[in-house]
Amino acid sequence: MVHSALSFLFLFLALGATMALMPVDAGNSHEGSTFPFTFHIASVHKNDTVLITAQEATATAVTVDGYDPGGGHVYAGVKAAPVNIHLPAADYGRLSQFFYGQCTYWANMRYHQLTGHWIPWLGNAYQWAYQAPAYGWTISDTPNPMGQSIMVFSPYAQGAGAYGHVAVVERINADGSVLTSNWNWNGDWATFSMRTFYPGRGISFIWYPN
Repeated sequence: MVHSALSFLFLFLALGATMALMPVDAGNSHEGSTFPFTFHIASVHKNDTVLITAQEATATAVTVDGYDPGGGHVYAGVKAAPVNIHLPAADYGRLSQFFYGQCTYWANMRYHQLTGHWIPWLGNAYQWAYQAPAYGWTISDTPNPMGQSIMVFSPYAQGAGAYGHVAVVERINADGSVLTSNWNWNGDWATFSMRTFYPGRGISFIWYPN
């Protein structure tokens, strides 16, 4: 009698363990499952949690100053570029080649406003110092004395982050410092600010040839 009871108990536990290990497809019908509702909810809840965590991580990554995954991408939790910008189609394409909200987007837009020239390359902020000469642009340790220039920060230079930073030089001050216009400085994503910086180590200035 005891032996029969133990055999039944082991059979019950084995059956329960087998059911617990059965794969669950949250997208399929519940028919044929013994406890479909419980397993379905648990599976969906787990997947949603992972998805939300991934979206939050992506939103954080793409808004880090100087990081540019390229324009035309949409990420959950990240504001997209406005669509009511009055530009010719060709110009809008040049503007949207950089990721909206980033320092790169601002520098491209503002430099075009001041000079009529778009940035012809792609990449993170610090990479602009390498890209500019390849496209025939001037690169220097000091700002353009004859016109506008873009200030390029190497990673961690003067408070920049791991991807560097770019800013547009609005004025050269008497002491050699430069007043710059910026987006996304110090984590203020898609936020405009005016900042004063100095030429020095880890800093380059680029501009379209005069």
